[in-house]
Amino acid sequence: MATATPQPKPEPKKRKERKAYAGFRPPAPSANLLFPAHANMTAVELLAFLPNSVHCADFVYRLITNGGTLHAVCIIVNTQRDLLAEWRLNSCREWIYKAMEKAGYKDWRYKIHDTFHEERKATWDEANLDVAGFMMPGQIGSKEKQAVNISFKNLALDVRRMPQGGDALDLTRMVQYCVQKPKEPWMYPRDYDALLGLLGGAMKIQREHLDREAFKRWAGKTPPWLRNEQLNPLLVAEQAQREKTEKRVDTNETDEIYEGLQSGMNWSATIGRSEWRTATPGARGYSRTATPTSAGPSRAGTPMTKGKPREMPRKKVKIEEEVETMDVEKQEEYTRLAEYVSPPEDAIKPWAEAIQSCDEAIKLAFLREGQADEHDPRSAYAFGGPRSTSPFRFLYRIDQPDPADCSGWAENLRWAFEQHACFRYTYRPDSWNESPEHMERIVEIRREQDWISDELLAVIADEEERERGLEDFATASTAHR
Repeated sequence: MATATPQPKPEPKKRKERKAYAGFRPPAPSANLLFPAHANMTAVELLAFLPNSVHCADFVYRLITNGGTLHAVCIIVNTQRDLLAEWRLNSCREWIYKAMEKAGYKDWRYKIHDTFHEERKATWDEANLDVAGFMMPGQIGSKEKQAVNISFKNLALDVRRMPQGGDALDLTRMVQYCVQKPKEPWMYPRDYDALLGLLGGAMKIQREHLDREAFKRWAGKTPPWLRNEQLNPLLVAEQAQREKTEKRVDTNETDEIYEGLQSGMNWSATIGRSEWRTATPGARGYSRTATPTSAGPSRAGTPMTKGKPREMPRKKVKIEEEVETMDVEKQEEYTRLAEYVSPPEDAIKPWAEAIQSCDEAIKLAFLREGQADEHDPRSAYAFGGPRSTSPFRFLYRIDQPDPADCSGWAENLRWAFEQHACFRYTYRPDSWNESPEHMERIVEIRREQDWISDELLAVIADEEERERGLEDFATASTAHR
């Protein structure tokens, strides 16, 4: 009797490992850096200067109790700090849940936070912004870890803009002072009380400083890379239909973005803002999507990466209501690939040299020549427009202008913003500055490309609408007579 040959059992398929968000850039203070013994800090100050505070369960408890949401926390961090990649909601949720679990809040979830807060509700004071007693992860457990003190001025590293208005309290003043006087050796948190005393003591907490008020202010804001994006109704309808028919994808796959950054992947596959919409000057009703080009030479002759770029992993959203078919006005649409244009060769410096920016020179120039009603040298209007003499600011470090600003300076800034967002991981768009030579060159490029921003298109459309309204009014008045 023949013996059956045993067949080897197929090896089980390895489950795809989830690639977690690798963390904020190196300049971000450690998650084990202790808080001062006593210090009033706003929610935005903590998220801007100490973003790893989200690993602190005491801080998370305070935020959620005072009306905060995970979405709001993401918006603030993504707006206030320069990040390698967008800090997505699922990563924020994972970090916060782990922090609460490690601190002993078993089975804690954002939606049931009120049940955990029930016992403390009667004595809770939303006006208390003191971080006294807040424990970082390194202080919890048997193996305690404690980060060393860091220079106060280093808290400003990677901060895209300083907290302003009600978002700013004592910590903002202290960081700004140390940035302006970098040779003074103030250390955080060791010298917190001494430096605060030097600056006149703690500010009085006002209503606008409270967490709940801050979350109200941030409710309608969007991160920088989504700030100018407008939804195309055709794409919205198509996406809704696709989501109804396709199987929902695990949202954790969105964390593959960070891996793309490590491998130098094209911007369209590594950053949340994957589409840019502009239109031909004066051609209303035309929409074109500007995305980073993935093949063919750039205008400056720099070879582009060949091959079709990988699509951005789609994060599926549960659609609870059926989206009705939209009656969209017919319009001609076409696609424009955003082309990389290299800055003048003499402006491109080695990375090591470029990192050592002329911030101090700019700050001194701002003190001498800055506009009286401006408070930040990064503002587009800090000097009333582009500077005509050295030192020159890098365009990517200048805040975006007012949406209603139709000047050539504003359009140059918007063009440079697109270049930096699309190509900063592959080429060197960071070298464009506000010098007269660069300004003239960008104007030439915009004319060659027929480039116009969404903001200017909106202003043109509003003006045409106003003129039509005046014409209709004049016609109606004539008919009435």
